[in-house]
Amino acid sequence: MNPSALHEAILQGLPYGILAIGQAGQILFYNEMSLALLEIKAESGLADLSQLDSLPELSAALQESMKTQPASPFELFAVPFKALFLNFQARPMPDGLILSIEDVTRSRQAERHTLRTILDAQEGQRRKLSKEMHDGIGPLISTIKLNLDALAMEIGLPSPKASQMIESITELLQTMSKDIRSISHNLMPSVLVDFGLVAALENLCQRVNSSGKVQTNFFHAGMKERLDPKLALGLYRIAQELMHNAVKHARADVINVQLIKHPDSIVLMVEDDGIGFQPQELEERPDKGIGLQNIQTRAKSLGGTFLLESQPGAGVLATVEVPLKI
Repeated sequence: MNPSALHEAILQGLPYGILAIGQAGQILFYNEMSLALLEIKAESGLADLSQLDSLPELSAALQESMKTQPASPFELFAVPFKALFLNFQARPMPDGLILSIEDVTRSRQAERHTLRTILDAQEGQRRKLSKEMHDGIGPLISTIKLNLDALAMEIGLPSPKASQMIESITELLQTMSKDIRSISHNLMPSVLVDFGLVAALENLCQRVNSSGKVQTNFFHAGMKERLDPKLALGLYRIAQELMHNAVKHARADVINVQLIKHPDSIVLMVEDDGIGFQPQELEERPDKGIGLQNIQTRAKSLGGTFLLESQPGAGVLATVEVPLKI
């Protein structure tokens, strides 16, 4: 076998795709794996970059890379393409670049499975704690309240100071009972289980509005059927975290929440008119935006994406898009 044929055989036998692209955008070389990963029929081959238009993120990166001489390197990770997730790595060569294509679908699925297992365990603990608070501590407070009322009747007409103490204890018990109901609801909202995501988000917005500090508006479209319970719970937790951030950090006056169902995906958007921030600043914070990291983790576990747009003084727009089939 001559050296040229040997090199050809080696390149064709690689477990990942290889494309050699000229500076003018022409395809100089491709192996069979690249055709398989990009789902291009062998007889048509790859003539130019127009055949990569179904991967707009890759096309944009290639066009930007080719603006310089030599071409500038870039990497794209876990780019969704039909049923696959692909990694792309571009490195310059004389008069063009070499693009490698790696199928990371299995590792991506394994990551999703791991994240979902962790989150499922967390939700199990939330349900357990919510039930213990509702079924254990709640009735206990009610019993204390009954005993306090009975004690007040038993001692007859107490002194003004004793009456004030009894009244104060009663108010504390009522506040404690209200707080426990609120905590239990946040841990596992019964309205989500009973009536679905739309009703749960409406209830969440109403509870934020009841503070009198923020006006929350909720819009939804296409939500005629209830979602998969895990998908609904994941989106609810994301909305909960985003609204908490808007109330606590953004100093917002208005929060708009939108839930839009498309044929193959569902989009959740939470926008506020608060003070905004530079997303890069999160890397400098000690906690590095733990809440936003949790949202990113939940979005990944659902096979979706999380995009955050913000500037100082311009509020925040958070967009999460997840497939309907998880």
